[in-house]
Amino acid sequence: MPEPKNISILGLGWLGSALAHHFHEQGHVINGSVSSLEKLSRSGQLPFSVSRLSVEKNDIIGDWEAFLFETEVLVITIPPRRTDDVETSYPQKIAQIIQGSPPDLRVIFTSTTGVYGNSGETVDEKTPTEPDKASGRAVRKAEEKLTAHFGENLTILRLAGLIGPDRHPGRFLASKRALRNGLASVNLVHQADCVGMINEVVHQNCWGEILNVCAGQHPIRKDYYQHASKALGLDPPVFKESDEASFKIVDNTLSRVKLGYTYQYDDPTDIFSSKHPGKVSIVGAGPGDKKLLTLKAAEAIRSADVILYDNLVSDEILQLAQTSELHYVGRKYADHSCQKERQSNINEQLHHHYKQGKQVVRLKSGDPYIYGRAAEEARYLAAQNIPFEVVPGISAALAAANLFNIPVTERNKSNALMICTAHTADYSFDQLNGIAALLKAGNALAIYMGLKSLDKLIPKLIEVCHDDLIPISAISNVSRDKECLITSTLKDIREDISRETLSMPVVFLVGAKPIKS
Repeated sequence: MPEPKNISILGLGWLGSALAHHFHEQGHVINGSVSSLEKLSRSGQLPFSVSRLSVEKNDIIGDWEAFLFETEVLVITIPPRRTDDVETSYPQKIAQIIQGSPPDLRVIFTSTTGVYGNSGETVDEKTPTEPDKASGRAVRKAEEKLTAHFGENLTILRLAGLIGPDRHPGRFLASKRALRNGLASVNLVHQADCVGMINEVVHQNCWGEILNVCAGQHPIRKDYYQHASKALGLDPPVFKESDEASFKIVDNTLSRVKLGYTYQYDDPTDIFSSKHPGKVSIVGAGPGDKKLLTLKAAEAIRSADVILYDNLVSDEILQLAQTSELHYVGRKYADHSCQKERQSNINEQLHHHYKQGKQVVRLKSGDPYIYGRAAEEARYLAAQNIPFEVVPGISAALAAANLFNIPVTERNKSNALMICTAHTADYSFDQLNGIAALLKAGNALAIYMGLKSLDKLIPKLIEVCHDDLIPISAISNVSRDKECLITSTLKDIREDISRETLSMPVVFLVGAKPIKS
């Protein structure tokens, strides 16, 4: 692992955010920037520092000096906006960055292959830049200004058209008609390769270079976008019949040779092929406190492209997913909607996002296989030959036992814990008799979803167990702000609860008393 560096990333957008998470996971000290107070307010849960900086034509709003403090590498990932004055406004913004930055600072500038004209030929880094569009001319001027100031401390990465998570090419032109330039070659690069290339520049100290960052394969535009749309089940675009084509072919040889880099998506069709499939993780979110997440669960949430989450997943855990699409698929108490249809919809969403090559997290409260209904989704995924993993979570009963010092198993007292739901009230006599036998032997019982069923459940337990003094604890909102504990006996628990306002979810632990501190 290379020595940690202080890396500042100007612009935590689609690329900058992915880059920040990548470098943070490698142990580098990251300082990122967003352009608005609204974005800043949403970044509070990010695992690295974020500042508000808005680069304007005549000023930088925010503390630029503090942003650069102790920075070893600055990555500039702010693209030009589509405005009428882009040829003047964008270079002016770059000039503001230059004005406040020392020339010996190491800088990576994410430029664009749009600085090359559509010559109909192959272009490399030695090809003269003759942009066809105003945005390309604006970026060329920015390159010139940055080179004049930073010199050999600057590396320019000319990125091709960006594809990847949330930028699936199948959506770019879907359903459009009468499109031109269908016979042109496309120049595209995946987000993973942009991040990978910047990673190599930093770790290999590759400065003073201009490198094209582009997939090595250049499929025909018409074929590519039609196949991409069909892969998502969308109507493919329709192109005009024409022999004319305005294009260029961007050569990535220098980036591969200079850095020894192997493109993950050297063929851009891989984004919708089986060569780079997505990933499905069924993740246990625990009882609610984000500090009780496993490290693997937290990593899966932070790196997810899409999260399908349940009702009891806490807001503080969802806030870890700063760059993910969030889709609520939960079910609340007294929800009488068709559960078969709901589950079918969840299964279809898992399949759909997986086919797009996305990192999909199915996020469940507690543990997926303890009343998390993970089995239904796991069986569906297995039947569809979709690989998946299940990440354990701390179930509410186990969290409650530890947080309130309730020894549900203990040497010479209890050697078993039975987990069941309040539907115990509808169990057969033999089943209730087995549960009662555990309690009579001094073992423990964890009851989920029992708050509304106590009137049926408790009398049956007393009747079968013949002991109304067995201890029982009711714990509401385990590990959350409104956490509440009521300790009682089978005889008195209903009366004790009636004097309190317990909100769901509630878990009951029967057969063990809390250890008083």
